[in-house]
Amino acid sequence: MDLLIRRAMESDRELAAQLLIAQLMEHHLPADSQRVARGIELAMGNDAAWLLLAFSGTDAVGVFLANEIVSVEQAGIVLWVEELYVVPSARRRGVARGILNFVAEQARRKGIVSVELEVVPTQQAAFGLYRTMGFVDVERKRMKWVL
Repeated sequence: MDLLIRRAMESDRELAAQLLIAQLMEHHLPADSQRVARGIELAMGNDAAWLLLAFSGTDAVGVFLANEIVSVEQAGIVLWVEELYVVPSARRRGVARGILNFVAEQARRKGIVSVELEVVPTQQAAFGLYRTMGFVDVERKRMKWVL
């Protein structure tokens, strides 16, 4: 599949929102359009945020959202992947791998030392992809503190 992967532009806001809402719904998470729009607004206004879209022809087939963070443990900048979603009709056709390869190339150019993400235990296909690309398990428990 030929892919075009690029940063989301102002004109892509609605498209990015549709893809992110679809992902949230698929994972049975709250998919509030105002919250998603706010997240997109923040990402588009932040140089440390990566909001990418993947296209096959004129069809949007994937979205990627990540943030650069400073890591003492990693002694550099880490890219934390918040979202990586491929539309169901484009899965198992190399879209996620294409997005991640694009991200890796761009991240290396910027001196980013690693890409980190979390995977829900039920996402076996995602585990398989990530492991074949060289991701390794990190034994941690993620927590959050709502402010």
